Amino acid sequence: MKLVPQRSRVGVTWVVGSFLVSSHSLWKQFSKRLICQRILQSREGRRGIYCQRPSRLLRYFEFRKSSISRLYRTNNHCVHWKMQHHSVQQVVENDHRFPRNIQIRSDKVTNFGGDWLVLGLEESPKQQQDEVCSLPSALVEQLDKQQQEAIYSLLKETRFQGKLGSNQYQRIFLPGVGIRYIALFGLGKIENGNHTMIDVIRKLGGFISQVALQYKTCTSAGVWTSLSSWTPDQVQALLEEVMLGLYKDDRFKGTPEETDSPCINEICLLHETKVHSSLVTKAKSMVSGIIMTKELVFAPANRVTPTFLSQVAIQLAQHYGMEYKILDKEQCQKMNMGCYLGVAQGSSEPPKFIHLKYSPPQGPVKKKIALIGKAITFDSGGYNLKAGVGSMIELMKFDMGGCAAVLGAAKVIGELKPHHVQVDFIAASCENMISGNAYHPGDVLQASNGKTVEVINTDAEGRLTLADALVYAEQTDTFDCIIDVATLTGAMIIALGNEYAGFWANQEELAQRIESASKRYGEKLWRMPLVNEYMESLKSKIADLKNVGGRAGGSITAALFLREFVKQAPWAHIDIAGTVWNEKQSVATGFGVRTLVELCESFSREQ
Repeated sequence: MKLVPQRSRVGVTWVVGSFLVSSHSLWKQFSKRLICQRILQSREGRRGIYCQRPSRLLRYFEFRKSSISRLYRTNNHCVHWKMQHHSVQQVVENDHRFPRNIQIRSDKVTNFGGDWLVLGLEESPKQQQDEVCSLPSALVEQLDKQQQEAIYSLLKETRFQGKLGSNQYQRIFLPGVGIRYIALFGLGKIENGNHTMIDVIRKLGGFISQVALQYKTCTSAGVWTSLSSWTPDQVQALLEEVMLGLYKDDRFKGTPEETDSPCINEICLLHETKVHSSLVTKAKSMVSGIIMTKELVFAPANRVTPTFLSQVAIQLAQHYGMEYKILDKEQCQKMNMGCYLGVAQGSSEPPKFIHLKYSPPQGPVKKKIALIGKAITFDSGGYNLKAGVGSMIELMKFDMGGCAAVLGAAKVIGELKPHHVQVDFIAASCENMISGNAYHPGDVLQASNGKTVEVINTDAEGRLTLADALVYAEQTDTFDCIIDVATLTGAMIIALGNEYAGFWANQEELAQRIESASKRYGEKLWRMPLVNEYMESLKSKIADLKNVGGRAGGSITAALFLREFVKQAPWAHIDIAGTVWNEKQSVATGFGVRTLVELCESFSREQ
């Protein structure tokens, strides 16, 4: 069959494109991202390439055989459009995708000569409804007359009252003064205690990144707040939030926005606060791990498969010198992981059981911690299909958010290298799909500890995979604590919404440690009860357990189910179903990484 390429319209774009295409060397050298190519393939396998008039001249897509491609069919040919995406290595080594070069220091207001002055002002507890926020005397004493007048003018014009999260900013013109912009940010009524200072500081950091994205030529921001001093945790939180706010994930955009990157490279705290280099290093490592978690959760399910997750784990292990083990289906069958493999059997994607182990580079191991993440890369619900209103099936790519948080924590731990703690990272990864091979409602599955489970609902699959992962952890080593993280139940969203994650623990000391870790870094957790009376709803007449109880207390019965697969170790379960995704912005949050890292470090500091 003879190939007859379709001609595009004659125009300036076509003329310029034809000129460049006429020379192959020029095409390679000058037209990266220039003109869309289409590969025409006849039945005999011959290829012909022709150009189509693009919407913009400087756009280029490679069309090659790829694991991720879109197939467009027309009458005589097929078009393969390879998505622009990052390799496994680039997901792990992501330093180039956020402004890691930002530095933070401290100085006096009188010495600051940067572009941009940010003032964090507190709302007065006795402030009247229309009363404008006042400037603290400690700040006024450090400002010259011109600066004072500019700030007072902005306060009065905007009726700024310092309410939490409120903000104003404007350009100023002061002769002989380096400051070009003044910004006001409301800290709220701090004395009320409704918000922790870490929460407020993170909001302030987000505001700084927002303004930096708007005024891209600013290179230095001076930050003054009504706080008497900055704690190391507050400094770290500010730097983290600025870097996270400047990050943007456009890997899967066919035509990424071509905008200039912000030029901000320095934050100056206008207080007498010591900023240690180790704190800055830790903040950047934490951001790197959180971004990796966000990217894994945000990526579509045809990108992040169980195999892809296993490759990310291997890359982490090789990059940070960890031990790793990836079990395939046959190996899991030999270990009798019937619950895990029962969920996996409906998908054409092979299951991958992931195990990473971090060991301290020096000194003896005094504490051993196991972190287990739910890793369902796509959850259709199985035969109990997610078909109703609010089922969020289109977002079920985030059902591996627990695994992503665990791998993000592994990345941070690998960079920080805490002493005296061994940390094992475990995930039973698979998809929950419908097919002729899929498990059915009413099936009985047997976990690797011998317990049998009657499948009442195939959409309660996460607890089945976690059951075998929990048994594996206890059989592998003797851990001082085992913690699983999962987007486990919709009931958790109903109970606590999108701001708080719920957690359960079978030991008081571990529960207090988790609460302390979450409060230190501002991740909101709420302890939930393990109500033994609710175990009645999990009893089965045909098996040892049912995989769901009744409608009441769904998140509690899910935690009780998991507890049945832990024999002796101190154990905790964290349900992040509500916090894994930001609905307003339609992005992943990276929730859980900070708490898990701090938990591991808390064990390290005690030794």
